[in-house]
Amino acid sequence: MIDNFITLLLARIITLFPNYLSLLKKLEIGVFFFCWRCYLEARNLPSGYGMLDEKLKEQALSEYNHAQIFCQLTGSKLNMSGAGLMNREEKQAFNWSFVEWDSSNESYQADGMSTRYLSAKIFFGFRTANSYDWEDRLAFMCVLEDFQHCFYKQLLRFVPPEVQEKLAPIIEDELTHAINLHASLWFISGVRRSSNLLLIWHTRRYLALICIPFDALRFALGIL
Repeated sequence: MIDNFITLLLARIITLFPNYLSLLKKLEIGVFFFCWRCYLEARNLPSGYGMLDEKLKEQALSEYNHAQIFCQLTGSKLNMSGAGLMNREEKQAFNWSFVEWDSSNESYQADGMSTRYLSAKIFFGFRTANSYDWEDRLAFMCVLEDFQHCFYKQLLRFVPPEVQEKLAPIIEDELTHAINLHASLWFISGVRRSSNLLLIWHTRRYLALICIPFDALRFALGIL
């Protein structure tokens, strides 16, 4: 109930900004870069982690597609497919993250999201997202995907029909991501440990949400 109320409020506030779709595409492309890099790291994990690398690759491609959808809704387009980008730029994955859209002069530095927003700084404890171990990464990714799923569901109430149509499959994807991440965390850490980690990151999320109005103001002023 609390999450539903919070995401309803956030959805209403964000749609008051005429460029809210631009923010959403930037957030999605930032998540793509994080998942892509996690996938490359996970390829070197021992067998005890299951097929985590492949799951992260699937999520990365899904996040890229979400960004592409929001791009199209804003009249721009990413220059190539997610799979094409991942194959072509594999060696540059850890030091390349400057995104350009082909139908405008807009560009975006997608790296460093965990230290760019005050809410993200609070959530990640003033550390970078990739500085955490795998258990914590899976836990906070699960928490964020679950929240994103809830947020997008509430966003449906306030967006025009053409956005609703594009948003519906994204909502299902976010739920699938949360379920898969939870299953991977459970597999790696066990039930008790994973429950404790999720509780910690859920608490951090609520603390971070206090800073959302400040980030929203900075976004409205064009600072973010």
